[in-house]
Amino acid sequence: MNSSIFFDRAFRSFFLGGAVFAVIAMTFWWWQFPISSAGFSGTSGVVWHAHEMIFGYALATVTGFLLTAVMNWSRMNSASGWKLGLIFSLWALARVAFLVDLPIVWVALFDLAFNLGLVLHFVWPVWKQRLNAQTGLALLFVAIFVANLSFYINAHQAWSWVQESLIVGLFLVLSINLTMIRRLTPFFTEKALGVAPFRNADWLDTCIMVGFLSLMLTLVFAPSSWLISLIAWPLAGLFMIRQAWWYHPRVWSQLLIWPLHLSHAFITLGLVLYGFVGIGMVSASLAIHALAAGGIGLLCSAMMARISLGHTQRNVFEPPKGLIWVFVALTFAAFARVVLPLIWPQQTLNWIQLSQLGWIIGFGLLLILYWRILTRPSLKAPGLVL
Repeated sequence: MNSSIFFDRAFRSFFLGGAVFAVIAMTFWWWQFPISSAGFSGTSGVVWHAHEMIFGYALATVTGFLLTAVMNWSRMNSASGWKLGLIFSLWALARVAFLVDLPIVWVALFDLAFNLGLVLHFVWPVWKQRLNAQTGLALLFVAIFVANLSFYINAHQAWSWVQESLIVGLFLVLSINLTMIRRLTPFFTEKALGVAPFRNADWLDTCIMVGFLSLMLTLVFAPSSWLISLIAWPLAGLFMIRQAWWYHPRVWSQLLIWPLHLSHAFITLGLVLYGFVGIGMVSASLAIHALAAGGIGLLCSAMMARISLGHTQRNVFEPPKGLIWVFVALTFAAFARVVLPLIWPQQTLNWIQLSQLGWIIGFGLLLILYWRILTRPSLKAPGLVL
């Protein structure tokens, strides 16, 4: 592997690193589940799994996309070469430190240094080039640093805000994903299908983001309140409106499009389930995994698959053969983790383990299909960077 190519743009290193870690982390979790006897740097297996799926896997994929995007927006060489190599190394060291059970102080040192590097390398070009439209994303990265700092402070001191820090981290990463969904899903769909621009409304986007962050705060400060239902169900309704505006029957004919729409649908399902959580009818774990396994898992894998093709000058309308089975496996993983326990709750442990295997197979296949694409030079012929 040529390091000059690997660290040329963030999508190469972080997409590949995120996919490798998705397989490794879930394999560890499958291996020790359901008896979570193994600890990770003084934390329980459940806490490690939640933290590493949010701040490890999901944030890596977001980092790969947005550090690449901000270089394109700003036309600055802000995160490339040794600087990108340093950021990536800190991210990787934090993941390994957790797995080999180093003291959590060392894990925190590596991970928070990565978070800080991410903030600086995104905020600097945004500020330097006055990219005011990206200010919201910059603030979300700062908030993610604060949420991760809160996690490590409380995990180290054995205080009570570990769970709350994880909820905040999940919703902040999802907020970035929602921004990506809003900007790219209708655009990609229009280009792939050759149709007129879909309907959108600024008021709907604003209400969705405000409602989403309001739900986050309610889950943190009133986790057993009926206010959760009062926010979650109307918010799910807004998501349904947007899904209807973006829908076209032919999306199912486009391999790199339908996972984006299905990701949006799983996030909507998660909000519906949170409504039932607020009245004590559903476990919060199901709502969380609808957002995470379904929403983040499908979105990030689809973005990795498409952006890797476009930014290496390959045709995004000719994805690798076999890619469909990546999305089938990840869809099954989300379905098995969220829907099947609702139908047959007595088999929940079996559904969870099937979901874990689906995730491992999906990302393992994604690695096989995209390893050469991400580690070799871009094609010389102009591609379709869409």
